Amino acid sequence: MPPTSLFIFISLLTASWLYYQLAKKFNIVDKPNHRSSHSHATVRGGGIIFPVAAILWWIIFDFQNTWMILGLILISGISLLDDMFELSRKLRFGVQFLAICFSFYDLGLFTYFPAYTWPIFFFFALGVINAINFMDGINGITGLSGLVFFGTLLVLDDYYQLFDEDLIQYILLSLSVFLLFNLRKRALMFAGDIGSISMAYMMIYFMTEWYIETESWTIILILLVYGADVFLTMVKRYQNGEKLTEPHRSHLYQLFVNQAKIPHVYIALLYAVLQALINYILFVQPSDKLPGNYLALVFLIGMAILYLIIKSQVQKSHPSTSS
Repeated sequence: MPPTSLFIFISLLTASWLYYQLAKKFNIVDKPNHRSSHSHATVRGGGIIFPVAAILWWIIFDFQNTWMILGLILISGISLLDDMFELSRKLRFGVQFLAICFSFYDLGLFTYFPAYTWPIFFFFALGVINAINFMDGINGITGLSGLVFFGTLLVLDDYYQLFDEDLIQYILLSLSVFLLFNLRKRALMFAGDIGSISMAYMMIYFMTEWYIETESWTIILILLVYGADVFLTMVKRYQNGEKLTEPHRSHLYQLFVNQAKIPHVYIALLYAVLQALINYILFVQPSDKLPGNYLALVFLIGMAILYLIIKSQVQKSHPSTSS
């Protein structure tokens, strides 16, 4: 008989607290710089609890989906090393690519779709990994957005009967534990690359599983709020001739926090609530069908317009804000 949710929660909480103590001892901390949205040295890598929860699920539930878990271990391991040391971009990219291969193999994607479509899946997967990593810049935003994403899947599975509910519940428990350390004015821990990238990896896994079942591109709207901020910010930075791989403070959430001086937690809640509302309208309320192409385009265009209007207003109110 599997352990209760309370037991798993307490176990994950204990593991997080132990990591917090070890990280302080070995100086695994994020020190603020001129691009940071925080002002105090903070333990980095608290998101290690996400892959720990998934591995715990794998052990308890008879070693299912081993290839996916191996990919998670790979991508989490290289991300943790990158949190501790500065690794080369090529090495990180290579390991991420291999981990995604394991994930796709586990799902049988290579047998479902012809080879000429595979680059599209890899492009999307690597894009999601980088998008989630880019957006992990303020307290609460990664944890709350993860709760909305996986919480939505848990609700939808009453209709689809597609996802592994136990795995989703373990991920949700790990997110809840992490938020105890992170969703506060002065965070005790940041997710780090290991947190944002491992969470993105699991998002990709479930979205790919969802797409194999439905073959509808409109499922990407479950990440619409993040997607709008990342994509439109990259377009603007490209127009300005900036290097897209360099750190910056141009995302809308960063402007809210650094220029408008709105507390981190408020902005994280705003992003999560807006995405939850979109998910309810597009996926949960009409649970027997996915949004059609025209409705999806309306939401994509509408979000882009809303984003540009709000960003323009923030920049006008704070003329020193760049891009």
